[in-house]
Amino acid sequence: MTFAINPLVPELWCSGFEVSFEFYTNILGFEVAQQRGHDPHAYLTLHGAQIMLAHWQLDGTWVPWQPDHMDHPYGRGVNFQFMVPDVDKLYETVLSRGAKPLITIYEADIWKTDCMDTRRQFLIMDPDGYVLRFATSVRNRAVTDTDRAKLDAQYSVGQSDQTPDR
Repeated sequence: MTFAINPLVPELWCSGFEVSFEFYTNILGFEVAQQRGHDPHAYLTLHGAQIMLAHWQLDGTWVPWQPDHMDHPYGRGVNFQFMVPDVDKLYETVLSRGAKPLITIYEADIWKTDCMDTRRQFLIMDPDGYVLRFATSVRNRAVTDTDRAKLDAQYSVGQSDQTPDR
């Protein structure tokens, strides 16, 4: 079977490919979808989501997309969300393998266009500081005026700058 690449696949630059590869495959349970020989590059999958891990020596013979010197933690300002069928099982697996979450498992109501989606989720940092969010939708309910008021207050939306729900 031919490996099909998703329309969007984040490529995470790693300071140590083997360390990151071990973390993603043996701690988090990602599967290797594609890797050629011993190249420090791999496509990994988890429940349909895909990421790439990469690391090459910067010896001047190849110029990667890296725009400038990278400082740890990598990926500042972004987190990658992975919807999984059973976040509790993944969380227990991660803990049993000695990894420490950035934020322990909790429930949160997330606004979606047509409903509030209650999710169980936890966050963990990979060895290079990329933040990964794993979540499972546990129930949906109608959006209430109380929800809207809470969201407006949380995001400091005033009456004059409100935009319709999209």
